[in-house]
Amino acid sequence: MSHPHQHFLDEYRISINKLVPLTPADVREEAERLYAELAGNEHASERQIQQALVEIGKREYPYRKAYAALCATDEEKRLEDAAFTKIDVSIAEKVRAVTSHGVHLSDYVNSKLFESQLTAEERYHVEQAILGAHDVINRQCDERAATRKESFETLVAEWSTKRDEIQRLIEELRNMATRSSGLAGEIIGAADAFEEGWSIVSRDPEEREVREALESFATQLEEQSSDDILSL
Repeated sequence: MSHPHQHFLDEYRISINKLVPLTPADVREEAERLYAELAGNEHASERQIQQALVEIGKREYPYRKAYAALCATDEEKRLEDAAFTKIDVSIAEKVRAVTSHGVHLSDYVNSKLFESQLTAEERYHVEQAILGAHDVINRQCDERAATRKESFETLVAEWSTKRDEIQRLIEELRNMATRSSGLAGEIIGAADAFEEGWSIVSRDPEEREVREALESFATQLEEQSSDDILSL
């Protein structure tokens, strides 16, 4: 019998599988422990699973950002180079006829041209080559991050500071809810949405967006306060 919230557990499993290679062992172990605990408890709620996702995502965030910073600068070029080593020459010629004009391979594969210019068999061949290339790139990133450990740890520290500042702003936003019963639900909803963004399977919360929400609600609270005074 599957868990009542198996879909959310599946998302949790995806998030564990997506942890970057240099994520500390204690974070991985905690993620696995929480997963096993939730999967083994049929009474575990959707909220509990989501909270676990958020907690692990929040802890992993600086390592993921640091890892991406070390690997992403020339990733598209390296991906193309690795993919073309796996594509048959005759098919590669057709693909290069497009990519040689500055079109990224990933963009081409997602375009209508890809479907119209290549047969189903050729498209499958290219897609499999790209999957294999991703494995190569991931190994290169692992090696690059490992050899540049000092740079990686510096980046982790910087992104940890960034994460803590974003979380502080989210809490500041949440605390605004106490200033107005009328806006409380909307404010808490916004804070919850930002908080859920820490989950690896969601879009990261952005400092700029949280600050904009703070400014927007602050303005609304000031206007509401002025209206209350005028109505006296």
